[in-house]
Amino acid sequence: MNTLVFVTGFCIVAVLVYMARYSGRVRVEQVRVIEAPLAAVYAKVADLAEWQQWNPWVDAQAATTLTLSERTDQAGSRCTWTSDSVGAGVVEHLRLFPGQRVEQRLRLKQPFTVTGRSEWTFKDMVGKTEVRWKLRGRVAFSMRAFSTTVKASLALDCRYGLDQIANLLEPAAAPRYTIEHLGVQEVAATHYVYKTYQGSISGLPQALRSAVAGLRQQLTELGIAATGEPLALYFKTNIKLRTTLCHIGIPIGNVSEAGAMQVRELSAHRAYAARLHGSPKALEIAWYHAMQRMMAEKTKPDQRLPPFERYLVSDDSADENGSTIELHVPVLPA
Repeated sequence: MNTLVFVTGFCIVAVLVYMARYSGRVRVEQVRVIEAPLAAVYAKVADLAEWQQWNPWVDAQAATTLTLSERTDQAGSRCTWTSDSVGAGVVEHLRLFPGQRVEQRLRLKQPFTVTGRSEWTFKDMVGKTEVRWKLRGRVAFSMRAFSTTVKASLALDCRYGLDQIANLLEPAAAPRYTIEHLGVQEVAATHYVYKTYQGSISGLPQALRSAVAGLRQQLTELGIAATGEPLALYFKTNIKLRTTLCHIGIPIGNVSEAGAMQVRELSAHRAYAARLHGSPKALEIAWYHAMQRMMAEKTKPDQRLPPFERYLVSDDSADENGSTIELHVPVLPA
C-alpha cells in the first residue's frame, strides 16, 4: 500500500512539475481595415447590445442564453452568454475612450478557460477604419501545455469577430461569408479522377482551378460525364508549416472508360458537414468552426478517411461572394 501511495504521489508531482514549465500566457492580435466610418465601427464594439450580432463566441444557429447589464455602453457594462454547443463567457467594459479605444475584461469558460484583458483601438482612414483587437490572458493551469493551441484558436476567433463586424457594415459587394452547420450526413460511395497536389496551403486555390480545368478537358476528350462537383480531399495537412497533400478530383460514374487517368474510390461513410457561403478566403475559419461544433457536440472524427471539400458553386467568376463550398469531416460509425 505504501508503495502504491508513493507511486501515485510521485505521478501527481511529476504532472504538476511538467505543467509548471508552461506559463499559460497567451497574446493575440488581429487587425482589419473595415470599409465603414469610424463612428459606426466603434459603436459595434462599445455598445455590448451590438455584440449579439457578431460575437465570435456565440453561434447564431445555436440556442444561447444572453444576459446584458442595464447599461451596455459604459464602464462596468457586462455581457454574459452561455450555450451547450458553443460555450460560455463574459465580457466587461473597463474603460472607454470614445472613437479611440475600448478596454475590457474577458473570461471564456468554454470550450477552454481563459481569463484576461481585451483592448480595441480604432484609426480613421478616410471613410474606412483600421480596427486592432488585442487579447492578453492566461489559460487555466490544466490547459497550460496546450496554450499554443488556445492561442491559435483565439486568433481565429478574433479574426472571425472582425469579419462579422465588417459583414454588418461594409457594402454588399465587399468580400463576405456565412457558415452554415448541416450536421452529420450520409456520404455515398463515389469514384473520382484526380490530380495530386503537394505544397503550400496558400497555393492550393490556384492549383485547384488549374487541376479542375485539366481534368474536365480530359473527361471531355474521353466522352465521360462528371457525376458531381469538384472535390479537394486532404490526406495530410501540417498547420504549423502551412502545407498540405491532397487530391483534387471530379466524381465520375464510368470508371472503365477513364483510360490512363488516375481513379480512386471514396467509400460510403458518415460525415459532419458545414457549408461556407461567400468568400473562399474564409475556408480556414469554416474548418475551425466545424471542428469546434463537433467537439461541443462530442462527435468524434474518423481519421481513417480524408476530410474533404465539395465545390458546389465555383468562385471562377469575379463575384467571389457567390461561391459555395461544403466541408465534410468523416465521423466514427454510430
